[in-house]
Amino acid sequence: MKWNSYISKKYRNNTDILNEIIENFDSLGEIIFQERNTLRKIPHPVLGNLAVKSFKKPHLLNQLVYANFRKSKAHRSYFHAEILTSKGLNTPEPIGFFEEIHNFKIKRSFYFSKYSEYDFTFRELIEKRNSFDDWELILKEFVSFVFSIHENHILFKDLSPGNVLIKNDQEKNAYLFSLIDLNRMSFQSLSLDQRLQNFIRLSLTDEMIPIIAKEYAKYSHENVNFTMEQLYKKNNKFIEKKERKKKIKKLLGKNV
Repeated sequence: MKWNSYISKKYRNNTDILNEIIENFDSLGEIIFQERNTLRKIPHPVLGNLAVKSFKKPHLLNQLVYANFRKSKAHRSYFHAEILTSKGLNTPEPIGFFEEIHNFKIKRSFYFSKYSEYDFTFRELIEKRNSFDDWELILKEFVSFVFSIHENHILFKDLSPGNVLIKNDQEKNAYLFSLIDLNRMSFQSLSLDQRLQNFIRLSLTDEMIPIIAKEYAKYSHENVNFTMEQLYKKNNKFIEKKERKKKIKKLLGKNV
């Protein structure tokens, strides 16, 4: 058994602390999220509040692939976070990643970052729309943030409601947006079609689409009506696809 790891220069003197957290991961802090992967908020007297993600052990083929041919999710999460921060795009401060390799297969992997305080997620903009007096302003500032991501030739493939943290920065009189769950990204020049498609996993409401379309058209110098038409079309297609999947799952459930 061996461990592969990479730790940010700022935290390399704290390697023993990080190893100790891995050893005691299941009993430390509080669970933020637990499904396939487990995310814990872990307070530490030296490092402060940490967000530590333990990735689910892959199936056998991917154990071999991630250990020998492809970067693991923990590896990608760390270096994608480094890329975002280098371009001035917000994400919780990356600390490092660890991979446990045994018999040429990956067994466990962890991604460490600082825990980022936030006020709400994009999901709450959808589900609690009437709770926000400045709902439209938040949405417009979010579009500006996404445009900045795209202009940096970044396609964040998991741009979904739970992966956008939002904080009201009263000193700057602005809303700050931060991305999490970063392992799926690509880096390339993006067409308008790719850029608009990138919004669709956010579960946009009909009320959101005109605002997003107008703002994005303003920044990208595209035709507003065309941009809005494309967003509606893509969003409707996404909704139809989700409904089909639900029906198929329901049918399969009945047949089991």
